[in-house]
Amino acid sequence: MPLITRPRPVLPLLAALACAPACATYKLAPPDGFVEVSAYKREVRMKAQDNVGLKLSVFSNVRGGTLGYWSVDLVNKLAPRGYRLIDQAPVTSANGVVGARFDFDYTAPGDDQPKFFIVVVFPTDEHLFVLDLAGDKAHAPRYSARVDEIAGDIKVRGCKLVSKICRGPQPPRLSTPGPDAPTPTAAPVAAPAPAAATAS
Repeated sequence: MPLITRPRPVLPLLAALACAPACATYKLAPPDGFVEVSAYKREVRMKAQDNVGLKLSVFSNVRGGTLGYWSVDLVNKLAPRGYRLIDQAPVTSANGVVGARFDFDYTAPGDDQPKFFIVVVFPTDEHLFVLDLAGDKAHAPRYSARVDEIAGDIKVRGCKLVSKICRGPQPPRLSTPGPDAPTPTAAPVAAPAPAAATAS
């Protein structure tokens, strides 16, 4: 006698398939002139022909992980490694999450070829997104002009409907701390109005 099997429910499967692209942690297509080298759930790497690299990394955010906190943390951690902060500006993601951009100069020990290093930080309630763009300093003017556009094309997820993290204030004006410089504090300043204040 043949066994009677019940058909498996298809709704959960269909829901999972429908959610796959929509529920991805981030969305970033390769900008013009870049190719995707590798892509994972929490990291994507891209490369241009002049060896300028672009990377988006995703970390789990923690309670209290505001834009001000992570900005100060970034500058303080890079300073002992020889990264010198030369500029700072607000940015906004494609879906209205407020972030900050930091431009650094850097020369690796034992290397006489100076580099540029640009980092964009987007915190959400669930995640911390870090976009970095790096290469020889000779290419800095061309790519520096494109960073805001690239950052503005990223969709980042993890915001609550009412979020103080995703729409939070900009960090204070930061500078590379010297050996005896006091640690900057993340006193809030006015945040720019997001281009599209939609919950992700």
